[in-house]
Amino acid sequence: MRFFFNLVNGSEEITDYDGIEVKGIEQARAQALKAVAELRREDNDVASEWKNWRLEVADSDGEVLFAISLATDLH
Repeated sequence: MRFFFNLVNGSEEITDYDGIEVKGIEQARAQALKAVAELRREDNDVASEWKNWRLEVADSDGEVLFAISLATDLH
């Protein structure tokens, strides 16, 4: 299955046009959590800029299956 990981904040969107192939939604969720953790680790000063953003994971039909807020602590 191909899933797409789009970053959105209500007024802006960074669209994932390529997506990734994974076995199912649980593997997509694991990849999404990993991507969010990497974004947060990049630079603590920039992390505050992501607080209003979320990572939306969509299927190949464009249906959003779940979203993860970049402001929410993952631990």
